[in-house]
Amino acid sequence: MESLYPINGLFFYKLIFMAVLLLGESMFVFKLEKRNHFYLKAIISIFSCLLLALAFPIPTGNEFYSMMMFFVLFAFTYAFAFWMFKADWRMLLFCLICGYTTEHIAYEVYSTLTSFLISGDSKPGGLYDYNSINMFDGPLDFCLWIISYINIYWIIFICFARRIVKGQVFRSNDGLKVLLIGAFFIVVDIVINSVVSYYSSIHYERIYVGFASLLNVICCVFGLLFIFEMYYRSNLTREYAIMQEIRKEEKNQYAVSKETIDLINIKCHDFRHQIRKLGKEQNIDENAINNINKLIKIYDSSIKTSNNALNVILSEKSLTCSKYGINFSCIANGELLSFMSDEDIYSLFGNILDNAIEAVKNLDNDKKIITIKIKSVGNMISISERNAYEGNLELVDGLPKSKKPNSRYHGFGLKSIKLVTEKYNGTMELSIDDNMFSINLLFIISNN
Repeated sequence: MESLYPINGLFFYKLIFMAVLLLGESMFVFKLEKRNHFYLKAIISIFSCLLLALAFPIPTGNEFYSMMMFFVLFAFTYAFAFWMFKADWRMLLFCLICGYTTEHIAYEVYSTLTSFLISGDSKPGGLYDYNSINMFDGPLDFCLWIISYINIYWIIFICFARRIVKGQVFRSNDGLKVLLIGAFFIVVDIVINSVVSYYSSIHYERIYVGFASLLNVICCVFGLLFIFEMYYRSNLTREYAIMQEIRKEEKNQYAVSKETIDLINIKCHDFRHQIRKLGKEQNIDENAINNINKLIKIYDSSIKTSNNALNVILSEKSLTCSKYGINFSCIANGELLSFMSDEDIYSLFGNILDNAIEAVKNLDNDKKIITIKIKSVGNMISISERNAYEGNLELVDGLPKSKKPNSRYHGFGLKSIKLVTEKYNGTMELSIDDNMFSINLLFIISNN
């Protein structure tokens, strides 16, 4: 038993390694969707990982066994992460690789600092020592370890971990290839570190170890930058595909809505005349006829502009507003939108009004107000919309932050508005003031 569990620096370092590894991984997974009873599972998982690290035997201190031990301990955390989070395996692997890289960068920074700043014949970085029980070579060694981990974890959290968006996934055609390349960076780095650490225990050269550790830091940083770049690209590709599908559906919906609104207008027009004629023939009371006409008018297109596409979407959304008792007003010169395609007009105002209706439909009746204005100012065209909202609304990167549990499929309405705006070289500005939400679009129109 003594041969499997020698009391030395490496025996205690297993626990330290697992603790800081879990901390590094938690920085990247905390925004992932959690499973039921998450906090209970998290407590069980942390204690289990620490216990497994403590129980892992170390019959030898050679570099190959050390490599295998670290990979197995990492695999433990990956298995428990599946138990705690509802996440695609690629996204989970991405987060945990980033967490492992964070821990490794911190260790290598510590090793670099101790190699260059601690003088004498002693070997700094004794955490990794199989032949000695010494954990740190004095107070300075310990302080450098604390400083390295605290600062590296904080820097990586600010630069990388906090930029992971809740609900996003690492899923693309080359997602697996990217993760394998990123993992390869880390595997090579761990192999180099294990070999350097092992042979430095036989023949220690302070400058050699310091430069080798610094090289490891650089490799890990580049590996982290690489896989994060692929993460961003994966999400941009996915969002672009979704936006293209949404635009395709909006184009089809516009054709159907235009045909439907035109048919409703024709039928309502004919129906009003038929009611009038029937009323005269059957001597029906005039007030009854007027009441019937008011009911018919609800389904008639009451908003008329000089732009057919704008008429279609405003008429369609006015029916929705009537359903929820929303007071919808529009001051619009449709001719000003002649520079846009019909599909873009339908998409732009459809998304603007869908968001506004969603915000006000459950408010008190006196707050159920939506106003839209389309006007020209010199050679500029202004489109503005205002509506009330309730609760706390937070803008992140210029867009409202979703308060729904699964934000993966939310926010594409405003992204679509922004896409159409930028297509015509316009600008979009959102503002929040006294529980009133405003969206303002501005386009500069040349004489041509």
